[in-house]
Amino acid sequence: MDDKDVMKAIRNCGTPMTHHKFWSKAALSKAARKAKADKCVHFLTNMPNSKEGWAFINQMKKYLHKGRYSIRLKGRGSRKVHGNQSFIPLQHAERYSVYIDQKIVDGNNPVFYALNEYKIRQKLRNLRSEIDELLK
Repeated sequence: MDDKDVMKAIRNCGTPMTHHKFWSKAALSKAARKAKADKCVHFLTNMPNSKEGWAFINQMKKYLHKGRYSIRLKGRGSRKVHGNQSFIPLQHAERYSVYIDQKIVDGNNPVFYALNEYKIRQKLRNLRSEIDELLK
């Protein structure tokens, strides 16, 4: 796809956009798609930072399918003493949140179907634009 094709697509859409803005938005959307693919699940929240909470996490780690998932913990609680970042170091946290990341993108991962759908839509758009060019 070159600048002429981009300008043609812009004219068809009717948006007042230059080809430079088009490509910059396309790059941003590509980065956004990558970020969505790497999203994690905010699995548990407000887990107490106590022996009972840590025993539960250790049990989860023991039986977790480590080839497919990973666990991250983020500290939560009062930020009066330990700064105002998005999380608190675990040793100072009153409670914590558990995030589970999926390492593999396959049929068991919801992102898999979204990526396939996006690829199919892109192919259809390309075919439509080729058909439109042939008809003109």
